[in-house]
Amino acid sequence: MLLESLATLETTNEAMQEIKSSVSLELSRLIDGIISEVEERNRVLISRSRVADQDDPLLAQDADREVLSDFARILFARLESVLEYHDYVLDVVHHLDRTDRYSLTSPMSPPTPARRSRPYTIADVWEAMKTEVLALLKVYLIAEDAQAGPVDIAHSSTSAGVRDLFHMEKSDELAGTADALYAQIESQFQSLTTSLVDRKKELTTPAVIDEFADQQNSLQHKLLVEPSIEHAPVLLNMALQFTRRVASMLAPSTVGSPNAILSPAVRRSVAGDLSPAGPLSVGPLAAPGDTDADEYLQTFFRKVFLPHAEAQAMRLFDTVTLASDAFDIDLNTYFGGRPVFRSAAAVVPLLRDFGSLLNNLDMFRGENWGILLQLSSRFFDKCLELFQDTVRSPENQTYISVRWSENMEMQLLFDRKLRQASGQANAEKPADVEKEIRQEESLKADRSLNSYELIFDAKRLVCIAQLHQTLEWLLAQLDKISADRAAVLRKHDNATAAALLKRHEADKSKVVNRYLSLSVQCLMVLRIEVRTHCFHYLDLATREGDYHLDSEALEPEPYIQTLNADVSTIEEKMEACLPADKLALVFGNISVLMAHILIANTRHIKSFNSAGNKKMIRNILALQQNLTNIALPEEGGLDRARKFYELYDLGADGILKHIAEHGPVFSFDDYRRMFDFVYSGSGQHDAQQSSQYESHIRRLHELLTPPHGQPTGATAPAHASQGHSAHSRTAKA
Repeated sequence: MLLESLATLETTNEAMQEIKSSVSLELSRLIDGIISEVEERNRVLISRSRVADQDDPLLAQDADREVLSDFARILFARLESVLEYHDYVLDVVHHLDRTDRYSLTSPMSPPTPARRSRPYTIADVWEAMKTEVLALLKVYLIAEDAQAGPVDIAHSSTSAGVRDLFHMEKSDELAGTADALYAQIESQFQSLTTSLVDRKKELTTPAVIDEFADQQNSLQHKLLVEPSIEHAPVLLNMALQFTRRVASMLAPSTVGSPNAILSPAVRRSVAGDLSPAGPLSVGPLAAPGDTDADEYLQTFFRKVFLPHAEAQAMRLFDTVTLASDAFDIDLNTYFGGRPVFRSAAAVVPLLRDFGSLLNNLDMFRGENWGILLQLSSRFFDKCLELFQDTVRSPENQTYISVRWSENMEMQLLFDRKLRQASGQANAEKPADVEKEIRQEESLKADRSLNSYELIFDAKRLVCIAQLHQTLEWLLAQLDKISADRAAVLRKHDNATAAALLKRHEADKSKVVNRYLSLSVQCLMVLRIEVRTHCFHYLDLATREGDYHLDSEALEPEPYIQTLNADVSTIEEKMEACLPADKLALVFGNISVLMAHILIANTRHIKSFNSAGNKKMIRNILALQQNLTNIALPEEGGLDRARKFYELYDLGADGILKHIAEHGPVFSFDDYRRMFDFVYSGSGQHDAQQSSQYESHIRRLHELLTPPHGQPTGATAPAHASQGHSAHSRTAKA
C-alpha cells in the first residue's frame, strides 16, 4: 500500500534513495541489538568465561564457543530476513514500474516512457552486509595487537570497503567532534536555502550519507568474547552457510551486471536454474561462477585471516624453540615410556590445533597445509642443527661414528636390521653379522682408533638418544595429523579428492622422509659408537697388554675393566632414553664383535705363554659377566673367544685332534696363530720346533681343506710357509 502511494505521487525514487542511504546504519543498529540480546541471555556463560579464563582455559573456550554460536545463529538468521525484506521491496517496485495504473498523468497526455525506480539494488544491501560481516569476522578472529599493520586485499571485489573497514579506531572524542561539525554545516546550509521545498530534497541525502560515513569510521560493536583464531570454525562456517542460503537472491554476478536490474523473482528463478543440484563446489578447483557469492569470505580467509594465523603460529613456534630449555626433556610427555624434548611437546599441539582448525572450515577442507609443512620443516632444521652440534668434537671434527653412518653399505645393513626388528624381514643371519664386522674393519683400515675420534661425553650420547626418541614421537604425531587431513580431503568429489590426496601424499613424504632419515641416523650413530668403543679398548688390550707373565694374573687387563665401565655407563644412560627394542638395536651382537676382535687381534700380541692365556680367559669372563650384569643379551659370542683360547692348553696335537673329532670351528689363520702361541712357549730348540711346526701346519691344512678346495678360512695354503716364518720370529723374541 505504501509503495503504491509513493508510486502514485511519483516519489518512489526519493523513497528508495532514503532506504539506500540508511541500509548500513540500520544494519549496524540491528547488530547492536542482537549483541545486547545475546549478552543478556548468556550473562552467566560470559561471566563463567571471564572467571575461568586463567584457571581453566578449556572451560573458558567452551563457554566462548557457546556464546559465539548463539550470536552467529541469530545474526545470520536476521540478516537473511533483512535481505529477504529488501528483495521483496525491490520486487514490488519492479512490478509497479511495469504498470501505469498508478500514474496521475492524464490518459489523453502523450505516453511517457516506463518508470525506472531503481536508485538502489539488492547488490547495495549485500555490499553493506558483507562489510558488517567482514568487520565482525575481523574483530572476533584477530586480536587488536595484530591489527597494527595494513592488510592488502587488492584485486578483490570488496577491496575498497574492506580496506577502509580494517582501519577503524575507537575514538569517542572524534565522533563527538565530527557530529558537532556536521550539525554546524547542516545549519548553515539550511540558513542559505532559498527554496526550502526544493533544497530539502537535495540536502537530505548528503546529510544522511555523511553522518553514516563518520559513524562507519568510528563505530565498533561491543565484543561478547575475546578475539581468537579458534573462533574461526564457528564464524566462518556459519557465514558460509548464510551466504549459500541467500545466494538465490543474488544475481550470478551482482556487481556491474545487467542482471542487477532484473526482477528479484526472475533473478531467483534464473539462479535456481543455473545452480548445481548438489552442494556447491568450493576451492581452487571449483567451476567458474560457483563461488561468486562467497568470494568475499575466501578473500578474507586467504588474505586476512590465514596470514594472521600463520604469523601467530610462527611467533608461538619461535617462542618455544628459542627458549633456553627447548631441548631439555619434558617429564609430562612420553613416547614408548621415555620422555621427549619440551619444544617438540609444545610444537605438536600447535600443529594439531592448526590442522584441526583448517580441517573444520567447510570452505577450505584441508587445502591449506602450507603452514603445517613450514612449521614441520623448521622444527626439523632445529633438530638437525642440534644433531650436527652434538656430533662435532670441541676441535670441530666430526666423530667417526657419524662418518661410518654415512657409508652406503653400513646404511643398507642397518636398514635390514630395522626391518628385522619390526618383523618386516626374516631373522638376522650369521652371514649378516659377519658382513657388518667386515665392513667395519674395512672402514677402520687396520689401525687403532684414536680417543678423539670417539664420543666419551655421556651427555652427547644421551642427547642423540633423546633426539631419536623425539623424532620417532614426532613421526607418529605427524602421521595422525596427516590421516586427519586425508580424511577431510576425501570429502571432496572423486576427481578433486584424488588430486588433493596425491599432492598431500607427496608433501607428507618430503617431511616424513627427512624426519625418518635423521631418526635412523641417530640410532645408527649410537650403535656404531658402542662398537667403536669396543674396537678402541680391545685394540689397546691386545696391542699394549702383557700376556707373557711369570705368574698368574689376579685381575683382567685394565683396558678390559675400562671397557666394561664404559659399556655399563652407556647402557645405563641409553636405558633411560630408549625403549627395549631400540636398546637391543644399539647393543645387538656386541659380544660377537668382542669375540671377533679378541681372536683377530692375536696377530698384535707380541708374546704369549700359559699365564698370559689364563689372563686372556679372565678378560673374556669379565666381559661376559659385565654383559650379564647390565641385562644385555650376551648372545654366546664371547663363548667362541673363550673356546679359542682354551685350545692353547690342548697343545698342537690336541688342537689337531679336536679339529678331527669336532670339525673346524675357526679359520685357518686363527688356528695357525694359536699354533704360533703354542710353539712360542714350548721351550724346544729352533730346528726341532721348525720341523714339528711344519708338520702340524701341513696337517692343519689337510684338515681344513675340503676335497678340490681351498683351506677353510680367509688364508690360502701358500701362507703356511709365511706362518712358519712368523713363528720363527716369535720364538726368537
